Amino acid sequence: MHCISRSLPLAAAALGLLAGCGGNDDLNPKLSAMTIEASSHNGEALVPAFDPANRNYTIKVQSDIYGVLLKPAASSPDVTMTVVASTTAGAYSTTVANTDVNQPETVNPSTVYGQTGYLVKLSQSYAAFDVAYTQTATISLTDTRTSEKTDYTVRIVRDDDSAIRAKFGAEKVFTSAAGTAIKYHIYFPPSYQASSKTYPVVLALHGVGQRAAGGQPSDMVLKRTKQATIWAQDSEADPAKEAIVIAPQANTAWVVSDNVGTLSADGQAAYELLQDVLAREKANRNRVYLTGLSLGGNGSLVMAETYPQTFAALFLNAAWAGSPNSDTVNGSGYNWAGLKQHLDGRIRVVHAVDDPQVQFKNYQNIANQLTANNITFQSRVYPAGTFFYPDAHFHWIASYADKSARDWMFSLTK
Repeated sequence: MHCISRSLPLAAAALGLLAGCGGNDDLNPKLSAMTIEASSHNGEALVPAFDPANRNYTIKVQSDIYGVLLKPAASSPDVTMTVVASTTAGAYSTTVANTDVNQPETVNPSTVYGQTGYLVKLSQSYAAFDVAYTQTATISLTDTRTSEKTDYTVRIVRDDDSAIRAKFGAEKVFTSAAGTAIKYHIYFPPSYQASSKTYPVVLALHGVGQRAAGGQPSDMVLKRTKQATIWAQDSEADPAKEAIVIAPQANTAWVVSDNVGTLSADGQAAYELLQDVLAREKANRNRVYLTGLSLGGNGSLVMAETYPQTFAALFLNAAWAGSPNSDTVNGSGYNWAGLKQHLDGRIRVVHAVDDPQVQFKNYQNIANQLTANNITFQSRVYPAGTFFYPDAHFHWIASYADKSARDWMFSLTK
């Protein structure tokens, strides 16, 4: 058998011999680099570490990640690249358990919030949160000179948090003194039943997407974000971080929409639920922590300024004072004096510059109000382009993944 054509120059003939006869992998198209971004910014890495000769990789991401950005680079401008994801990402539904479509889908390169790459979406199907959901991306390279092809695969495995969520127990209902009923889940630490000590308490207020009025079942307060489960995970892993964690669900909103800083019926019910837990359970009243994101960030700020003596620390993400995104909001009706007296130096405010939903001016308003009232606070501002999916409003994914922030909160006591 002869693989060399006499009509080809010698160098091209040699190339054809090696490629056409399958003799030399060095001539196959390769990637020169590959990185991957996840909005948690929590040290995610390819396993094994990238090597052009290795064709198969895995990356693990936490359970509140809805997409990752693949950034592969071909070793030559003569190499074309296509990316295909094995499963079309399922849309979230509370009525259909599984909305995934198991068929290949081409992923086009794009620039998302300043970052360029291939956005590989992960399922938001209701059922996908109860498994170690895996999405496989195939990167196909073709050398336009030789028509040789190479495939790389990346398995993106999202954590299954169902075990920690199960520790929050079944849905419960609490009814306030005024008759407002809210659903909630509550976590108790491993040593709780046998111990005589008291425990810190974390109250976590969710955002607008998890309201009962939006059709969300109460367990999605635990599934779609880690703002409650992250404290339970810390509690399970470290006896020094053991805590009771309360995750209530608002029917509509935590706060009356005005500048006065007034809790709604749901917000008042959540506070009374907290007081009920403090009265009935083995709770350390000097270590009660309040945190919230978006709608829950606003709710947490209003709850803290209404009852500032209750809390040892306040951790806000994508929050606002008054009406969101208003140019005229100044929070003049808020009890800044109470925050100064009880929570000075115990407030952490986090925002992203390019948050499109709760705009950065909301952070600036809170920061200005705190500063004007001589309230010392911690601040973390994520620069534009830090987040890419679903959008920069979801910066709480990284904020709660930041262990140093969680350690800071737990270091505080009244």
